[in-house]
Amino acid sequence: MKKVLIIHGWQSGSQEHWYQEEKKILENLCYKVTVPDMPNANYPNLNEWIQIIEDFCPDKDSILIGHSLGAPTILRYLESTKKKVEKIILIAGFASTLNLDYPDSEYPDSFVKDSFNWGKIKENSTKIIVINQKKDDWVPFKKGIEIAKNTQGELVEVEGTDHFDKMDLDLINSRL
Repeated sequence: MKKVLIIHGWQSGSQEHWYQEEKKILENLCYKVTVPDMPNANYPNLNEWIQIIEDFCPDKDSILIGHSLGAPTILRYLESTKKKVEKIILIAGFASTLNLDYPDSEYPDSFVKDSFNWGKIKENSTKIIVINQKKDDWVPFKKGIEIAKNTQGELVEVEGTDHFDKMDLDLINSRL
């Protein structure tokens, strides 16, 4: 049975956005799905978030889905592990600083302050899909382009400005 881990973003939780709806859909398709509440979501610590992925015990049949801060978390995990996963789907992801004019915005930037080992990330994932909105108010579209270029992943351009608070789940499900 394929396993799926969905990681939410900064200042979010497992019961928000589209996460539980996606979990139900995938479970009906016989996937084993985990949607954890990431620790200290308002003041996240990269090592704590990576530990959640490690505790999930991904393997070659696993799919990791990250929304917003979940995306660089997955990238950091992949560059530090010796395990390969089947696929990663990064939604509204970023791999460089956002420079947000927002209180506590240093927390998401701390996940991306150091450069990524793109070769190791590509080596540890069979397929990489990057889904970003053209006019996202939080994560500029160029951040998705950057990830897709560096990983040679598939880039999916989506209209919209809501940072995927709601989303057409076919964008995910058609790529599983």
